[in-house]
Amino acid sequence: MSQDVMQAATGGAMDADEQAATDDAKNFFFLLLKGIKNIGIYRHAENRYLEFIQPAHAALDAFLAEHQVLPLKIGPYSLEYKKHPVYEDQDKENLTYRFYRDGLRYLVFREGIPVEELLRFVLLSVNSVTDEALFQEDMITRLWKEEFQFIEHVVVEGFGFGELSEEEVEVEVEKIIGYLRKQLSANSQDITRFARLSAEDLELELNDLEQVRGGIVSGRPATEDDKAHIQEELYFEEKNRLFAKMVLILFQILEFECESADYDMLLESFTQVLDTLLVSEDVKGAVALLQRFETIAGRPLPEDRAQLITRLATNFKRRMLEPQRLDTVGQYLALNRELDEAAVQAYLSICGEEEIVPLVDLLSGMERPDARRILIEVLSRIGVRHVDVFARRLEHNSSNVVKDMLAIIHRINPDNKLQIIARCLDHPNIMIRLEGLKAFAKAEDDVAVRYIEKAMLDTDLQLRLGAYRALAQKSPKRAAPIFVKRMHDESFLSLDQRERIAVVTALGETKTQIALDYLASLFAQKGSLFARSKINDLKQLAIVGLVAMGNVPAFKVLAREVQNKKNGKELMQAAHKAALRLKQQLENERAGA
Repeated sequence: MSQDVMQAATGGAMDADEQAATDDAKNFFFLLLKGIKNIGIYRHAENRYLEFIQPAHAALDAFLAEHQVLPLKIGPYSLEYKKHPVYEDQDKENLTYRFYRDGLRYLVFREGIPVEELLRFVLLSVNSVTDEALFQEDMITRLWKEEFQFIEHVVVEGFGFGELSEEEVEVEVEKIIGYLRKQLSANSQDITRFARLSAEDLELELNDLEQVRGGIVSGRPATEDDKAHIQEELYFEEKNRLFAKMVLILFQILEFECESADYDMLLESFTQVLDTLLVSEDVKGAVALLQRFETIAGRPLPEDRAQLITRLATNFKRRMLEPQRLDTVGQYLALNRELDEAAVQAYLSICGEEEIVPLVDLLSGMERPDARRILIEVLSRIGVRHVDVFARRLEHNSSNVVKDMLAIIHRINPDNKLQIIARCLDHPNIMIRLEGLKAFAKAEDDVAVRYIEKAMLDTDLQLRLGAYRALAQKSPKRAAPIFVKRMHDESFLSLDQRERIAVVTALGETKTQIALDYLASLFAQKGSLFARSKINDLKQLAIVGLVAMGNVPAFKVLAREVQNKKNGKELMQAAHKAALRLKQQLENERAGA
């Protein structure tokens, strides 16, 4: 056999063995992923986790019995065994990405690994961990703390060789690997567990190298998704971690090192922090800044430093209340989908009388109901001695603004509240006059009745209709004679039908004896041929009033008139329908009671 043929035969045998080992490694990861999937499905069945992972452990045991070790090179999306991929997943939530990101490059499983240790490694790989938690304790630290006995790893923090060429870099790397091999070949558990290097464990070949400012980059070029992900992480780092550290440093300087000469610098620094938080809609963070000032001020400090901190806190609070920053909070109230009401309340709680007008202006332009409610609560608290500011706004053309001003005035409840609200009855906008009427209807003071009576004389029908009902509910005894007198007036029947019905309905709703007697007396009225039509109209209205009265005496009057032969057929039928309806209403009330 020629030398070439022999080499080909030998090479073919080696390739077959390597392929078989690669297939076995792939089968292990196939079974491992299947077990992980079952763990994800039955997350609460922790007692079955070992059962789910047992087939993968059996495959790994068989591999290690033949090969003693399973060395794996880690990429962001893959695991390689002797340059052959045995696991690939382009999702960033895969088994390897977080390890790779934190510097892990090689992973080694050794013979004798128990199923419990494999399960602990699996749970460490797949458990969801927030970026904040990883910032405090990365994946390498978590891997180290597990103290695995049969799983080893190699971490590459990164290195460079200045201006060396590729060939020179390869030589230097070989020297480093040789040195590490020599130094880390001991049998100590502390060393072999984490950094034993052998030809199988570590195959560093520097392929596809690019040198960028002295740093070595290897592997596949970054995709657009990779770049976007890195940008997101950098943004998160800058926005959250670095920013939080900067704020912490500022407060440490404030508490332990600040002097009078640092006042202007510190005030400007904290102001910039405040503006950054407000622009990013972090109102809660802005409140936390002020609370931190108060916390530090309460600690035992040298007198001069305590005075400086108090001065800083006072001026910082003033800057929080400057118009442009209150406007920024207003934009947050108007536009943010999920309001942090507690944070906004805490921020606005530092407002004083000087901020009343800016907050009223902010409220006037606010359309969001829950945001208006927050501003009303704040203004009600700080505006107790400035009711006139809200009273002047009752002349505003917007009914929403008037509603808000009335709500604030109601909460403050000044002694002259009704006189202030009475301004609404003279407003040219009917909606605002109606708001004033509603306020009087809810008022407990008897003086409100006089203003309701004034509304009964308004030129707008809608307001008069509301006033009739409000008076009946507010003061039935006073309302009944007024409505009877109104119906006695010769011009009553010439009113709009809606108004006639409203008057007689309000009379019935008083449920007074005066109302019952008057409505019953209408059925006894007689008149000439020309007056008969008007009398019938009054009797029809009397039926409406008795139904509105809704009690047994009213039902008896209706039942009597059903039998009254002197009534016309049409009137008897109307009385009959009304009696049946009232009877049903009374039975329902009795059943409900």
